Amino acid sequence: MLLLKCQLASDMGCIRTNNEDMILFNGGLYRDETYEQKFELIPQARFTAFVADGMGGHEGGEFASELATQAFDRFITDLPSDLSHEVLSGEIKNWVNETHALITNKGVELPQYEGMGTTFVGMFSYEERIYMVNIGDSRLYRYRGGILKQFSSDHSMRELTGDMTTPSNVIYNSLGAGTSAFADFTELTGQLLDEDLFLICSDGLSDMLTDDQIEEVLHQEPTAINLIEAAKAAGGRDNVSVVLLRVTE
Repeated sequence: MLLLKCQLASDMGCIRTNNEDMILFNGGLYRDETYEQKFELIPQARFTAFVADGMGGHEGGEFASELATQAFDRFITDLPSDLSHEVLSGEIKNWVNETHALITNKGVELPQYEGMGTTFVGMFSYEERIYMVNIGDSRLYRYRGGILKQFSSDHSMRELTGDMTTPSNVIYNSLGAGTSAFADFTELTGQLLDEDLFLICSDGLSDMLTDDQIEEVLHQEPTAINLIEAAKAAGGRDNVSVVLLRVTE
């Protein structure tokens, strides 16, 4: 049985006057705060650890990331038991479509939220298996043996076209803010070993620090606060949210 140690933190950064990120962890929503918890990964329990990075103006981004995290919390709570991987994948697709429509329709109903959207990336457990869901350009990494590896793919125009002159924050996939959305859905169960460290973050971290710089912080003292402080020291141009999950047996 695995024990997971979680640290999370979310910060406005140095430039922004509000925080459009939202963290979902085990049913709790976190913004502009820190939190720590240790818990056993037991078969009957379902853990969630996600970061959503909202966009669409002061109020819109905050609302979109909140809607997405709330919607996934309801989804995982209501999910029936004993679903196969194929059926679960279909349920995830349905959730993406429904949540995309929810956020889009709210923007139509309420003009101040028009065009809002959010990224969504993280991990959840189901029936003794662990999965990744990724929408947008927030990231999920694994740090093992001093080496940082990105597990998620950036749904950005720069990544799609290979044109490095394209701003890194121009994305083609999000919940809301587009005609449709999709999720990368991947099983990670076999990817977890004792002392692995998983990092989930908004681009407020990955745009301010290179992977090598993130790796260096994790090598020195791997805490959520240290990563956020490093991003702020590098300029802190965006909100920055971090979830760290340490695997121990």
